[in-house]
Amino acid sequence: MTTIVIVSHSEAIATGTKSLLNQMAQGVDVIAVGGNQGEIGTSFDEVSEVINQLEEDALCFFDIGSSEMNLDMAIEMYSGQQRVEKVTAPIVEGSFVASVALSTGKSFDEAIEAVYEAYAR
Repeated sequence: MTTIVIVSHSEAIATGTKSLLNQMAQGVDVIAVGGNQGEIGTSFDEVSEVINQLEEDALCFFDIGSSEMNLDMAIEMYSGQQRVEKVTAPIVEGSFVASVALSTGKSFDEAIEAVYEAYAR
């Protein structure tokens, strides 16, 4: 299956989104990366570690500023075997649409397309 990665400046947003997705789209693995040492922000090292430890393909969602920058750098530097894609959409709504699509048997590409249909690029 495909993993959903949530990268947010806020630990509460990341973990809250993960909780929502786990309740609404059971069976989809969700990884939350939020905050930086208990504060608002993101850590390239944490984002990179998550990306480098993926055991499945991943759709990655982000909120603002450095979360996108750190995610871009982590994906750029990733040399593993999994397919890892950044998806530009509202972090909660986009990841929700993707996780529901995946939980109903849609493929990686179909999940991305569902997000982009819901939230025109």
